[in-house]
Amino acid sequence: MSIKSPSGRLARWALQIQSFNPKIEYTPGKANVLADMLSRHTNLNEDVPCDIFAVSSDFPVRKSKDIRQEQLKDEELKKIIDCFENSSKDENFANWTSRGYLMNQGILYRYSPEVETEEAQLVVPFQEREIVLQQYHDVPTAGHYGAEGTYNKVASRYYFPGMRKYIAEYVKNCPDCNRYKPSNQKPTGLLRTPVYAQRFETLAIDLFGPLPETSSGKKWIFLVEDTSTKYVELFALKEATSVNCAKTFVEEVFLRYGLPRRLISDNGLKFISAVMQQTCNFLGIKQDLILVYHPQANPSERKNRDLKPQLAILVRDEHDTWEEKLPMIRFALNTAKCETTNNTAAFLQFGRELRTTDDVTLKSTDRQR
Repeated sequence: MSIKSPSGRLARWALQIQSFNPKIEYTPGKANVLADMLSRHTNLNEDVPCDIFAVSSDFPVRKSKDIRQEQLKDEELKKIIDCFENSSKDENFANWTSRGYLMNQGILYRYSPEVETEEAQLVVPFQEREIVLQQYHDVPTAGHYGAEGTYNKVASRYYFPGMRKYIAEYVKNCPDCNRYKPSNQKPTGLLRTPVYAQRFETLAIDLFGPLPETSSGKKWIFLVEDTSTKYVELFALKEATSVNCAKTFVEEVFLRYGLPRRLISDNGLKFISAVMQQTCNFLGIKQDLILVYHPQANPSERKNRDLKPQLAILVRDEHDTWEEKLPMIRFALNTAKCETTNNTAAFLQFGRELRTTDDVTLKSTDRQR
């Protein structure tokens, strides 16, 4: 706190500390009789009994009557519902049906011409719009994607008037996105992205790190992306060595998805080593290295760019817990709609969208055509 012009990490710490109005006192180690137990514990090998409790989690399943009650609280939606339930069916009825609105089990839905789906979109009342945005933007499995990615996720299940603009404003004012995600708006280029015919025929690999060491000793993330579907796998590694990369590739990728024909990577020593080259030659994989000063040519670089802010948002100050967040980040990456394919990676990989906890919440309602 006595440094006149702190920078970097010290500056960030100083700003956070100033918000608490603390009183800082220095105590020499010999006089610090109230030191924390972990740093002064004499016998770290002593077996300490611990109680194990069963953990159960129940997803809240909303009943149809609860959803209907929330819709009736919105005056605009109440007018539409009354129009559908009015036996006389006035001239407004044709107007609402032509705009895709319908009633099913007392709940208002809408079919959107913009979304190719066999399920109707639940019409969200005004007072619940922010709750929906929190579920599809803020939670760990949502990944804090931008306005377009968030809109595509929400629009597959929900609808309300002015939804695109509302989502854009919500994402624009998200404090976590403003803090951790840089602005990267660039003019559209002239080159087209190559189209690959088969799934897992061409893979792009990259390393992300080093990161703060976890309790299991992991410091690196080995990223593997299918360039056809954009499906991604994330593996935590202790060391970024060619042996670890080759071993993970064979055990976790080859033995799960089969052999690719082509492998794209940068010119890192881990990827151009004799171990990696021999692995590719033995398995009959063509290894393509991108230009030294053009990392953007590696398709996995975009995933690396998305990975950094997502990790920062999830771990916050607990930097050594990033390994346990990887499954949630992988889920977010694979369930986000890609601008190149106009589909999610999960849909192109499995032929269907992955169900989420929100689908469990809505399981009591019938959204089928």
